This record gives sequence, C-alpha cells and structure tokens, in this order.
Amino acid sequence: MNKRKIARLMCQRIEGLKQSGGYFFHGEFEHVLRGVLLEYVPRGMHLWHFRFPLLDFFGENLLYSNRFSSGGFIARDELLEEAIVDRVLAHPELTDALRPGPPTSLQAFLQFLDGSEAMLNPHAHLVYASGLVLDWQGARAIDVMEQILPQLSKRDVEHCHRLQAELRQGADTAIALLDEVRQKNLRAFGLT
Repeated sequence: MNKRKIARLMCQRIEGLKQSGGYFFHGEFEHVLRGVLLEYVPRGMHLWHFRFPLLDFFGENLLYSNRFSSGGFIARDELLEEAIVDRVLAHPELTDALRPGPPTSLQAFLQFLDGSEAMLNPHAHLVYASGLVLDWQGARAIDVMEQILPQLSKRDVEHCHRLQAELRQGADTAIALLDEVRQKNLRAFGLT
C-alpha cells in the first residue's frame, strides 16, 4: 500500500478534499472536522468515519468516530491503490462523510454527542460542555461540568477548572480560551 499514492488519488477524485496523515475531510468546517480516516496497520488498513471537535482540549483522538467492522478492513496487498480508493469511495457509510456540503454545525455535533456512545466517557462531557459554551449556553455548561467533575481524569479536571474560571469572567473570555484550543488543534492537523 503506497500511502502517498492513495492520498493523491483521494484528493484528485474529490474536489476540495483536505488531507492530514490518514485523515481526509472537506476544507469547509467550523468547529468539527468530519471525514474518513485510513488507519494503516501492519496487516492492512482500517476505515473510519471520523469526527473531531476542534474544541477538544485533549487533541487528536477518535472518541467521536466509528471504525467499520463490515467492509472496513482492507488487507495489505489485497488491492492496488486505485482499487483501494474505489472501495473507500464506494463504502456506503463513508459516502456521506465525503460528500461536499455545508460543514457540520456545532449544534448538529452536540445533538450527535447527546445520543452517542462517546458520552459513556467522562471526557466527552467536557467537550459537550465546551460546545455549550460556544453555543452561548453557559449555565448549562456549568451544570454539565459540575456533574461530571468527580469522574474526570486529573488532566481533564485541570481543563475543566480553567474553563469554569474563564466562564466566571464572562462568556467571551471562555470562548477565547476555546479558540486557543481550536488553533492548537488546527496546527496539529496542519491547517494553519
């Protein structure tokens, strides 16, 4: 599997597609990157429908993403690069993730999170609260952070306390903090 050739073919076949490592997504986004991840492993490649909120303090992770079990693995040397790209682009669950259109809105991501298995992870609640801050729902964000605080990891507790402190100074201050987080994540994906 020639990763560079696969990346080049993916970007040639879908107009406006951006790439960072194995991540492929449209260039139009606000707070959420959404697209396809080609996860290369020694035996081949796993396909993911990835979602990543740029407001996540932790940085790049797949907590909000789905790895496909049905048709989601391509064994090394099973297909040539052109056929790999054909298979990725024909995968029914990935077609939507790569379709051009309006970016995933913050509200749509919050709705997705609300019913997602990711919410079993306390960290996702901190991201949910951060999204509420950006959506000008500071009071709800404070409630979510207070409820989840005892379950957070030490690192998340630090981020939660910082976001709470900024929110007490005003929504604009908290939003500025989340913009710093967004900029850090954009740099990690090579988008600045």
